[in-house]
Amino acid sequence: MAATAGRLSTGVPDLDELLSGLIHGDNIVWASSDPALVNRLEEAFLDEAGRQRLPRTYVTTSAEPAALQERFGPDLAVLDARPGGDHSQPGLLEHLVLQRAREAAPACVVFDGLDSFARRWTRPGALSFFTRVCPALFDLAAIAYWRAPRRELGDSFLDAVGKVTQCVLEVGRDHVRVVKAEGRGASVQGQLLRLGVEDDVIRLRNQRALGRLARGLERIRQERNLSQAELAELAGVTPSAISQAEAGRRGLSLDTLVALAERLGTGVDDLLVSHEPSGYVLARRDRTGAAPPYTALLDDPHPGLRAYLVRLAGEEEGTPPLAHKGVEMVLVCSGLVQVRIGSATPVMRAGDALLATAFAVSGWRNLMTEPARLFWILRD
Repeated sequence: MAATAGRLSTGVPDLDELLSGLIHGDNIVWASSDPALVNRLEEAFLDEAGRQRLPRTYVTTSAEPAALQERFGPDLAVLDARPGGDHSQPGLLEHLVLQRAREAAPACVVFDGLDSFARRWTRPGALSFFTRVCPALFDLAAIAYWRAPRRELGDSFLDAVGKVTQCVLEVGRDHVRVVKAEGRGASVQGQLLRLGVEDDVIRLRNQRALGRLARGLERIRQERNLSQAELAELAGVTPSAISQAEAGRRGLSLDTLVALAERLGTGVDDLLVSHEPSGYVLARRDRTGAAPPYTALLDDPHPGLRAYLVRLAGEEEGTPPLAHKGVEMVLVCSGLVQVRIGSATPVMRAGDALLATAFAVSGWRNLMTEPARLFWILRD
């Protein structure tokens, strides 16, 4: 069952709670040192997609296609990207993956090994494949899992991947860390959770204190360009203690944190801040199913700016979904739209903008038989 309205389930309830489900277009990169755990996460995702009767594609670099179809059912499309396989060439593989994603939405895709691509196509070749396919799947509203072992691929490869994808989750032997999760709240970014398997079910438990310390230490160490050994020397502990603290396996005493903060010239609170404010809020809209007449793209009045996408069928009239006091803007994306503002009724074409400062926008009408779209932007 879907995690929330307009989102799909990962098949792991605790992961759904963390991410609020999967957004159409999500590419999830699993930076893992434990392939067995990632395999279980992939299986849960594919099983859930199967229950939802969603089109599923598995790009295999190692497993036998027949074994995969026996496990997940004959409706699973398997693309054999093993060395010498029918789909082992990057150009052909890219074409087939995107073709299947175009044919039915929302498509669900699993790539079981960016490291295998890197060994065969070189790292630049594998990265080039990812930076083409990942954005294309995002644009097609597909959901994809990419397995990316950190040890084999290296930090620079994963940093480049992280700039393109929507989500990066680091999976260790006993933890999951959110490196990146676009479209989720700031509190999700950098979270560290204890991972375990109970009664054959994957469980995630939030390690709030250890997690904040782990993320804070790593952040400040990277900002100051310090190694773990150099940070350990400043704290008066061993490099192993810093390594374990950053991994969320242990804490540091208050005396140690105070001494470290003093030597860094900062406060203890700063050691527990996981990330700097991003400076922006990203909202994703659902692009599947029937499009509603009004879509709230950004609907939080606290920043002082809100935005709505308005769709009008041919010759349809409409009114704003809420009353607003303040400056308003209308931007027409497509069509020919007549706007009611006070006693005036200006007609706007695609690309035209209207700023309402004295009177509220009271309605709009599509003058053409083709659909029209506009943005309604409010300043609170």
